[in-house]
Amino acid sequence: MSALSPTELLALTRAAKRKLRYDSPLDPDNPEDTALLVDLNEARGNFSQDKLLFELGVDAISQTLDEENPYQYIVFGGHRGCGKSTELRRLAKFLHQPNLYYVVLVDALTELDINNLNYSDILLAQAKVLIQQLQDDAIPLEAAYLSKLEQWFSQRVNTQLSERQLVGKLETGGKASTGLPFLGNLFASLTTAISVGSTHKEEIRTLVRNSFSEFASAFNLLIRHVEEQLKLAGHGNKILFIIDGTDRLSNNDANNFFVRDIHQLKQITSHFIYCTPIEILTENNRIGQDFSVFRLPMVKIAEKGATDYHPIPIAKLTELIHKRTDPRLFADTTALDQLIKASGGHIRDLMRLMDFCLAETLGRKLIDTDIANTAIKFLATEYQRVIQQNDYALLVEIDRADKSHVPVSQQSCHLLYNLVLLEYNSYWWQSHPVVRTLPAYQLALTA
Repeated sequence: MSALSPTELLALTRAAKRKLRYDSPLDPDNPEDTALLVDLNEARGNFSQDKLLFELGVDAISQTLDEENPYQYIVFGGHRGCGKSTELRRLAKFLHQPNLYYVVLVDALTELDINNLNYSDILLAQAKVLIQQLQDDAIPLEAAYLSKLEQWFSQRVNTQLSERQLVGKLETGGKASTGLPFLGNLFASLTTAISVGSTHKEEIRTLVRNSFSEFASAFNLLIRHVEEQLKLAGHGNKILFIIDGTDRLSNNDANNFFVRDIHQLKQITSHFIYCTPIEILTENNRIGQDFSVFRLPMVKIAEKGATDYHPIPIAKLTELIHKRTDPRLFADTTALDQLIKASGGHIRDLMRLMDFCLAETLGRKLIDTDIANTAIKFLATEYQRVIQQNDYALLVEIDRADKSHVPVSQQSCHLLYNLVLLEYNSYWWQSHPVVRTLPAYQLALTA
């Protein structure tokens, strides 16, 4: 390996820092993001995207859609940072085809306040994004199919909001007082009022909840007409809503969203994929009764308790890092191997470990095993802050048992939510590798 000059080393370090974006998904329509994509599905174990496509009525080989396939309500779960949002965007790109679906991707993190969210908020955001997309694609719609939503606004929103400021903005802010532009302006304003925490937030939620049947009827009528027009225009056969970001909901909010509001959720008749937190899939058995459940497991770098590692997942994660950081930044291959094994196959944590390493080098030296160990200790300390003393005994109990031992409790779900416990395919648990380096874990192991 040729030596790097100080200037080259600093430039490569800074370039790597820019590419280690672990808080935002990769966009398959962005060439810069596409260059960073690595297909990890074969490294996750038994996860198969084809099963999800089959549930949606899609033949993966012929890329055709069964238009008689019943409406699907799917939850797509997994750990935060395991790659769900990137996978959903790749899925959306594949399915958004004239002979398949017209995909409407709603990102709750950008559209709404994820820390204070309920189903009516998501519903209004769905309507907003759908109408914006229809306007952008110039899909012609007949006024009769928009009138019921306009009537809902006139009879409910316009007459029941105690303050008139929002309504005044809606009535004067746009040139059109009817039709798709008016509805687009309406739902954009309602969604904004909710997301910024205005005084109207609870009033809007209450009126949507109290008049939900009317809204659902009007929205369903619009969806059916839109699907007819999309097919005529060659833009897809059915609408598929993909709701991302709802995996960030707290446990209580997730239960309210996916359990309490299930009746309302299913009154909107279309195809849906909702991103969901892993602990709600584990803790609440009812989810499987109301939704088709798909999990995105960790990249399985090894079997439970094994000391040897699977070569394909290790190679895939090595490729992932090399697409973001120049291999010349490593003193040798040992340091990167350490980081991959310490990540447990968790994509975001692997990139966080790399970020810690780059910060430690300050762009002045290569990443060696000492720097890798420092990064691992740093990440372990972060996890230590969310672990209670009595958690260590449970972690040791799970790690020493066979794969079938997955004791579901409030305690274990809390550990799953905080990534202290990681879930792999089939679906077995193991504590995060960096957690196993903590003195308290080692003490519990020998107790």
